[in-house]
Parts: sequence; structure tokens; C-alpha cells
Amino acid sequence: MKTEIKKIKKQAVKNENEIEAFCEGLKENGLLPRSLDSRMKKLLREKISNFDCTICAACCKEAYVVVETEDIARLAKHFSMKRSDFRNKYVGRNEDGDVVFNRRPCPFLKKDLCSHYEARPNCCREYPHSLAIDAMDKLENLAANYEVCPAIFQALEELRASLFPPA
Repeated sequence: MKTEIKKIKKQAVKNENEIEAFCEGLKENGLLPRSLDSRMKKLLREKISNFDCTICAACCKEAYVVVETEDIARLAKHFSMKRSDFRNKYVGRNEDGDVVFNRRPCPFLKKDLCSHYEARPNCCREYPHSLAIDAMDKLENLAANYEVCPAIFQALEELRASLFPPA
């Protein structure tokens, strides 16, 4: 599985410009947003069910973990900390202004597993499926996560092949 992940990563880096153009082209393709959502949901469910995320953990290592107020409250309670202390220790902003954990990889990642899984942020609970909801509005995020998540890589490759079969 680790070998497969390395191959996917290498191919994703190689295809980066193509996938960005494909995602940008989806806006002009005439594909209805609901149709894209439906296809992406189906593809991600299928791909993620064939994949053991605990072997990879690339999302925890490479992606920003966006935290909402309720996530901070849940995690602070989990650690028996004041919210302000938790914020000061673990929370910052990324270049887009999103509220995120202040370092990557995730500070709670231990040996490719979340050490506080039950208290994890909502974005972690929902990833990568959250990118299939209003996917047309998240094409930039899908393209960015193409190199991070093998399930997203496989889903986008299959979608691309179904919409633009090789000649």
C-alpha cells in the first residue's frame, strides 16, 4: 500500500497542471453542479472504501486542518484546557486567513494515527467527502488535494476519464 501511495503521489505531481486545467474546464464544460456533486460523492465513497487512511495520513501531514469554534471548544475540553490556552498553543491562521492548527503535520498525529480521534475537528471527520458537496465551488480545493489524498486522486482521474476519454 505504501508503494502505491508513493506511485500515486509521483503521478499526481506529474499531472498537476493537467488536473488544474481539467478542474478549471469543469466550470465551462456545461456539467451541472448537482451532477458533479453526485459523481464526486459516488466516486469518493467508492475510492475511500478501498483505502486504509491510517497507512497514508497525508491529509494530516500536508493539508491545513481548519478548526471552527466548536472544534476548539471540544478539543479544549478534551485536554482539560481553557479555550484561550488551547488557541494560544495550537491555533493560528494560514495565508488564506483560515483558522487552522498552527503547524503541519497536525500536532495530534502520532505514528500516522490521530492521537485524539474522538475529539478531532469536523473537517477531519468529513474529509475528503466534504469536497464533494458544492464541488463546483471547491474545484480549486479538489485540485490542491489531488496531490494529498489518494482517494481524491483516483476519483478525479476516473471523472476525467469518463468526461474526456483518451482518444
